[in-house]
This record gives sequence, structure tokens and C-alpha cells, in this order.
Amino acid sequence: MCTVTFVPTEEGFVFSSNRDEVPQRAAQNVLEDERGDLKVYFPQDEGASGTWFAFSDADQFACVLNGAFQPHQRKEFYAMSRGIMALAYFDYATIDEFIHAFNFEGMEPFTLILYNKGDFKELKRDEVELHVRSLSVKDIHLWSSATLYNQEWWLNRSINFKEFVARKQPDQVVIMDYHKTVLPFVPEALQALLGSPATLINLPVKTTSVSSLERTSLGFKFHFHRTDGQVKLFKSTH
Repeated sequence: MCTVTFVPTEEGFVFSSNRDEVPQRAAQNVLEDERGDLKVYFPQDEGASGTWFAFSDADQFACVLNGAFQPHQRKEFYAMSRGIMALAYFDYATIDEFIHAFNFEGMEPFTLILYNKGDFKELKRDEVELHVRSLSVKDIHLWSSATLYNQEWWLNRSINFKEFVARKQPDQVVIMDYHKTVLPFVPEALQALLGSPATLINLPVKTTSVSSLERTSLGFKFHFHRTDGQVKLFKSTH
């Protein structure tokens, strides 16, 4: 839910996500769910039964990050889990239909990355309104959760990642390794966000998994790796 990258390839793209969360909410399995005529695949959040990363067999994916532009004060109640919202996206034929028909009122601030058959958009909702930005599938992108990383951390990681891709021309496996070794959550990130003069210790948050979706000429290849090594799952659609 917290560091996400998109890398264009000759056949499509590689889209990868680090899940930075308390270990108690680490996903145990990748589920398959039928939503209308679609088959949707996703690692399930053990806390809210939603997900941060899902894709369908119809050339679509959704990925949600906590926060929009800056940290926010959490409320006791929200209308819906952001992970349930990510799955609800697949009930709509297009991204624009989802934007216009879904009720975003009462949602906790989020960043939602959506892809649908070449249409690629970023949705950010703060406490007041929804901000929509069209994205290019020809560009390299990196996102970080606004609740864990400040703009300086995001910018430095974005620059370094783009330089890495330009230098190495990495495949999906190498990109996942970069997520594991270079992009995991570290206490210094939250320390910088909070402006704390002292190093933060015993934080409950860690990178619990790395998920990656590769679009090829044959379909999707999906990898889900838990960082504790307990689960490694692979899913392919053609």
C-alpha cells in the first residue's frame, strides 16, 4: 500500500507494489473472485478483507495507497474500507464510469491507481474532493503513501528508480528485487515525515510483501512474495 512503481515494456508494463503495514494484516493468500463476468485476483488484507492490489482477466488493475497529498488525522468511522473500494472498481465497465457513479463520500483519504485496457489514471481524494490525473503508459512512475513518506523521500526514490531502470533495463524479477532491497519501509522515512529529531524504534509497520503484475502479449503474470518467505505465489492469465 505504500511504494508503487510502473515500468513500460515493449509488450506492456511491469506494475509493482510494496505492502507497508503491521504484520498482523499481512495477506496469507491470493484469492480469485468472480465479479459479474470478470475473474478478479488479489492478495486479501487479513484485517479488512479488502485488498491494496487487484487485477482482472480483462486487462485491468487497481492499486490503493493510504493518504492523498499529506498526512491526515484518522477518524473513528469511515463509510467503506479503501480495500473494498479497490474491488468495487471492477463492477464498472470503465474508469470514467467508476469515477462518476461510485460514491466517494465518507472515504478515508487515498491514492488509487487504475488501469483499464490502456486507460491509465490516478485518483486522489483528500477530505474534500476527488482529484483525477491521466497517466501515460509510456512513462516510468513511482508513488509513495502520503502517510509514511514526505515529498523529499518520494522525489529521491523516484529519481533513483528511473535512473536504475534506464541503466539496467530490468525485467519483472529484477524490479521485484529492487522493491525488496532498495524500497522497503525504513524508520527514517517516517522520522523525516514527522520531523522527529530522534530515531524512531519499535515501529509496528514493516514491508510485509511485494506484489508485481507484468502485462505481456500473452496476458498477465502476477507474483506475490511475502517478505518473511512463508508464501510465494504465481498467477498467470492468458
